[in-house]
Amino acid sequence: MRTGFLTVAHVVVHCDGCGDRYSEVRYDQMCFTSVNEAIAYITGRGAGIGWAYDGDKVLCDGCLASARCTEHGHTFSEPRRRLLGSKPDFRTCSVCGISETEIEEES
Repeated sequence: MRTGFLTVAHVVVHCDGCGDRYSEVRYDQMCFTSVNEAIAYITGRGAGIGWAYDGDKVLCDGCLASARCTEHGHTFSEPRRRLLGSKPDFRTCSVCGISETEIEEES
């Protein structure tokens, strides 16, 4: 039985794009006993929640979405018709979540 203070080594996965830690529960992190175990888990389970490992880098769902939009462009729905005098309807990309106004500011 282990008691007291222990030094335990484990593997934690971080996104190579933004540095976010892999987690399935907010503010919790997954710990693995080896890099191989982490890779097997990410490639098997991670695809279901958006993380991907390509043999070199591991990327979170947000970085994958941004990369997709950089390569193929953003995907916006058709603007809804608004009543005369009402505020404009700002659309967001259905892939990465960036708003149309943020893209205009970057230009």
